[in-house]
Amino acid sequence: MNMLKVVPDLNKIARPNWIEINLDALCENVAFIRSQIPVGTKILLPVKADAYGHGSLACSFAAKECGVDFLGVAHINEGILLRQYGIDLPILVLGPCTPADFAYFVEFQLTATISDLKTAIAFDSFLEETETSCKVHLKIDTGMNRYGLKAEDFESIREILKLKHIKVEGMFTHLATADMPNNPGTQNQINRYTRLVHVLESENLRPEICHCSSSAGTLQHPETHFDMVRPGLVLYGYNPMGAFPSPWNIHPIMKIKATVRHIHEINPGEAVSYGGYWVARQPTKVATIAMGYGDGFLRGEYNKGFVKIRGQLCPILGRVCMDATMVDVSHIPNIQVGEVVDIVNGESDFKISMESVAEEHHTIPYEITVRVARRLYRKYIWKNRMLRWDDLQKELKIPAFKEYPYR
Repeated sequence: MNMLKVVPDLNKIARPNWIEINLDALCENVAFIRSQIPVGTKILLPVKADAYGHGSLACSFAAKECGVDFLGVAHINEGILLRQYGIDLPILVLGPCTPADFAYFVEFQLTATISDLKTAIAFDSFLEETETSCKVHLKIDTGMNRYGLKAEDFESIREILKLKHIKVEGMFTHLATADMPNNPGTQNQINRYTRLVHVLESENLRPEICHCSSSAGTLQHPETHFDMVRPGLVLYGYNPMGAFPSPWNIHPIMKIKATVRHIHEINPGEAVSYGGYWVARQPTKVATIAMGYGDGFLRGEYNKGFVKIRGQLCPILGRVCMDATMVDVSHIPNIQVGEVVDIVNGESDFKISMESVAEEHHTIPYEITVRVARRLYRKYIWKNRMLRWDDLQKELKIPAFKEYPYR
């Protein structure tokens, strides 16, 4: 029996769904933030959690081209991976440093976060014994109560700043309620941090880079800009205050797309999807699209939300499945299998913006973006061209993986 043997070329196989990452928009958002902060104030782009789901390598290399000064990650392994792929920007590991990490901070030239006196002393001793050096930033707890040295613990902070071997380059805090307008907790935190900065200045102990502001703080509280800002969500193009459209000149860099996989008609009284939460009241044309919670499309709500086909909003019917979602396409004439569906596209319609999808699911845009599944194919826009990953690597000169880049 003859068997057809085909060697799969993944660049030629039709994709049922994908995301588009607009790195040009990332650069435009960086330029916008530059216009909002004092000349000389640095920008740190958080690329933790795979750059909030947008792709840490692509965003990190594009950010370097766009003039970003620092990158931020949550865990040391995220920073190590960026170094192994050739990123040479300063990288601040925002999560607390532990003794098990000391050698890796030195090996990969990462900037550590120090959250307590005991760890600071241990790290200083390690650096003395190994005759090495490492930059660190002090994390100050002004009211978030997650981790960090208490802002009023002047004695411990002074002791760390006077250690001989760790290089305290920076000091930062994090605002817990900056995205909640007129919340008194924000000003209380700002006041605590500012007081600490002034005390250290008067004693000639102030670190070079003081920073306080994430996205909401950067946009809403200019008094928190200090020496560096850490806008994450806004640089990815979404409003940290949640509302859409945004009052600021920012552009979403992610679009989520899918295709129609099946079309059928149902009669009045027939139900759609798990649990039968949507029941037809009239003859209805249903399209099954290739997007589900296995792709990061949230399942929590049912009979809520829209997608867009041919520029028209199509209501979601019933529950989102793992690999599929059903939508009402009765109003779209002669719809065909294979047609492109806008799942999330804030440039097309506010009802399918990242902010609106988040609001429908009682969450924040951060959670939507970080849940985007790795199985979704990535396409990138750079210098007004749509590129595959291998082409983008060449454009951004992303080098090959190197296990120990500084040896």
